[in-house]
This record gives sequence, C-alpha cells and structure tokens, in this order.
Amino acid sequence: MDIKNPVNETDHDVQIMKASPEAYEKAAQAIQAGKIVVMPTLTIYVLVCDAFNASALRRLREIRHSPADKPITIVMDKSKIPEYAVIDKRQQQIIDIFSPSPVSMYVQKKAKTPLDAATASSDAIVVYFQDSPIRDLYECCGTILAISSSNTKALLAAKTIAESIAYFGKDVDLYIDGGPAKGDNASPHIDIRACPVESRREATHFPFEKIKSILKEHGLE
Repeated sequence: MDIKNPVNETDHDVQIMKASPEAYEKAAQAIQAGKIVVMPTLTIYVLVCDAFNASALRRLREIRHSPADKPITIVMDKSKIPEYAVIDKRQQQIIDIFSPSPVSMYVQKKAKTPLDAATASSDAIVVYFQDSPIRDLYECCGTILAISSSNTKALLAAKTIAESIAYFGKDVDLYIDGGPAKGDNASPHIDIRACPVESRREATHFPFEKIKSILKEHGLE
C-alpha cells in the first residue's frame, strides 16, 4: 500500500483510516483505552491522547522525545475551562471570542487539577478548541484531550499522514488521514492572563496583529 494514499488498511502494524465519522468514533475508542492517535487540524497533523491518562501522556512525550516536564496543549470547549482554571470577566470575554478559533490561549491553572500530568510544572493551561476534525474527535470522546504537533524534537511538524508515519511508525496506534494540511505551522499562542494580551507563539496563518485587531474591536486590547 502506498502510504501517501491510505484507506482503512493496516500495513506493517500501522493502522490508517480516512477521516470520517466512523474514523473519529474508532479514534475515540482508542483514546479512551489509553492509546495515541494522529489527527489533522486546520493546519498540521497532531498527536492526541486522553489528557487525564498519565501513562498515555508519558508515552506521547517519549515518542516525541519531549522532556517529562513539558506542558501539553489541552483541547476542551469553553464551558469546561472554569473547572480547571481561574478566569476573570475580561478573560472570559476573550475566551468567548476565540473559542472556537485557530488560537490557543494561556489561562491560569487552579492550584491542583486532574490535568497536572498534562500541564506538568506549568502554572498555565494552554487551551485549544478549533472547528476541525479535532472538535469532531473531542465530541466523540466525551473527555478532555491532550495534543501535540506530529513531529519529533526540533523537526518540522507533519503536514501529511505519510510524514506522520515517517516520524512515529507503529508507536502511534491509529492514524486518521485528512489529506494534505492546509498550512505549515501550529496554532498561535496568546497569554490572556496578561493585560494587554501577550503573544507566546506566532503563526503566519493567524498573526498576532490580527489577534490584537480583533481584541481592539471588542474593547479588550
């Protein structure tokens, strides 16, 4: 099988499915069982696991060659954020603007949460929620997810399923193929705890100047 065009097949212990409701259901089952999945976003491919499963999080860090104390981005809808973070009125307004969107936000983590294995020693949670296959997977899973770009340390994020397979092979339990990515970098990160909001990571597809302009329109610059 040509891994550039995989369709619901297993090749050399690598399981690949074309993006579909059935694929998201299977991916959700895998994640609930503590496994790791590769999924497309609006731009790049990402690794996904259960944000509450310490074993899965440890394995995700290991296959990426990431340090054990590296915080991992959290996928959750905005209604869940106050359960795990301390949010004031201004921050809630910003969350309402950028959830869902291509923007990831730093929020203040509560003193102790079930997300500590994912956030490690960080005092922040990086929250991500996007209208993409990740949202479809999140809704199928019924649990908060942890995601990280589909690449190993210091290498470019995967833009195709073939690139993801080249990085991880059978270390990933299921690959969901959504075709070539529409971008080439991960989401921008903003710290909404700061006033004014600070950029923590730039992204060409959604520059910080655009974010500031949106905030200004809402009187939140």
